[in-house]
Amino acid sequence: MVVRWKQLLRRYLPGIISGGADNDPSGIVTYSLSGALFGYHQLWLLLLSTPMLIAVQAMCARLGYVTKKGLMTLIKERYAPIFAWISLCILVVVNIATIAADLAAISESIGLIINVSYIYLVVPIALALWLLVVFKNYKTIEKFLFFLTFVFLSYVVSGFLARPDWSEVARALVFPKIQLDPSYLMAGLGLLGTTITPFLFFWQAKQEIEERRSVLVESQSVREDTRVAPGFIYSNIISFFIIVATAAVFHTHGIKGIETASDAARALEPFAGVYAKYLFAIGIIGAGLLAVPVLAASTGYVVAELFGWRDSLSDSPKKARGFYMILTISFLFGIGIVFSGIHPVDALLYSQVLGGILAPILILLILFLCNDKKVMGTYVNGWFDNIFGFLSVVLMSLGAVALLWQVVTTSLF
Repeated sequence: MVVRWKQLLRRYLPGIISGGADNDPSGIVTYSLSGALFGYHQLWLLLLSTPMLIAVQAMCARLGYVTKKGLMTLIKERYAPIFAWISLCILVVVNIATIAADLAAISESIGLIINVSYIYLVVPIALALWLLVVFKNYKTIEKFLFFLTFVFLSYVVSGFLARPDWSEVARALVFPKIQLDPSYLMAGLGLLGTTITPFLFFWQAKQEIEERRSVLVESQSVREDTRVAPGFIYSNIISFFIIVATAAVFHTHGIKGIETASDAARALEPFAGVYAKYLFAIGIIGAGLLAVPVLAASTGYVVAELFGWRDSLSDSPKKARGFYMILTISFLFGIGIVFSGIHPVDALLYSQVLGGILAPILILLILFLCNDKKVMGTYVNGWFDNIFGFLSVVLMSLGAVALLWQVVTTSLF
C-alpha cells in the first residue's frame, strides 16, 4: 500500500506542483480584481480554461520526457532564432515583475498577521527562498513545494465564509454577462494569461527532465493529460473560490480598490470575519513561497537553454554557474523593484496581459512540435491535446486582438 501511494505521488507530483505555482499572488490579485469588478461573470473562463490548461501542460510534459530537452532548446533548434529571443525577452520581463509582486505580497501578508511593516520582511524572505533553490537539490525543493500546495485549501474555506449566493454563482457560470469593453477584455485576458501562463510551459518540460523519467516507463503508464489533470483541476478549483469570495464581498458591496493580494485579505474582515482575512492571507503566503522558486528557476532555465549552459536544480552552483547566476539576478531585480518606489502591482495586470499575448504564440509552437514525428516519434498528439490546444490559441489570440482594438478605438474616439 505504501509503495502504491509513492508511485501515485511520483506520477502526479509534477502536475500538482505546477498547478500550485499557477496560483501565485499575482494571479490571486488578478482573480480578486475579476471578482470585485465583474462579480461571478468571469467564472466561465475558468471552466473553459481547465481542459485547455491540461492539454497545454500535458504537451509540455511530454516534450520534456520524450526529447529530454527543455522547451527553449527545442524552439531554438526547430524554429527561427527570433522566436527564441522574443520568448526569452518577454518571459524574463514578466517573470521578474511577477517575482517582485509575489515577494511584496508574501511580506505584506505576513505583516498583516504579525503587524510588522512589509518592507522589513522582503529581503529575509527572498534570501530564504534563494538559499533553498541554490543550495538544496531538486528532490528537497520538490517536497517543499508539494507541502505548500495544501495551503490553498484556505481559499475554499474563505469562499464559504464569504457566504455567496450559490444560485447566482450557478447562473453566472451558465449565463455569464460578457461585456465588449476594454476593462472586461483586459481582466479576461489577464485571467487567461495568469491561468495559462508561459513560465509554466518551460517549468513543466524541465520538471520531467529533473524527474529523470524514461519514455519506456511512461509509455506503459497513463497519458500525460491524465497525469497532469489532477493538479490543474485543483488549481482552477482554488481560482474559482478566490473569485467567489471576492465577488461575494467586494462586488456586492461596491468595493473595487484592490491593489494587492493583502488588500483583498484585509477587506474581507468586515464582511466575512477575521478568520476569512487570516485564511486568505495564509493562502497568499503559501502561494508566494511556492511560486517564487518556480518563477526564478524557469527564468534561469530559459536563459541557460538559449546559451547552452548546464541548467539543473540538482547541479551544484559550481557546475551550473550561468543558470544560478540568472536565477540570483532574478531575485535581485525582484527585490530592487520592491525598493525602487515603483509599486510592483502597478505593472502586474499589464504583465499578465503581456503573458496572455505571448502564450498563444508559444502554444502554437508547442502544437507544431508535438505533432512532428521527427521530434516525438510515436508520441505525437492525440485528439484531446490538438482540439483544446488549438482552441486555446484561437481564444487567447482573439482576446488579445479584441483588447488592442478596443484600446485603440477608445483612445482615438
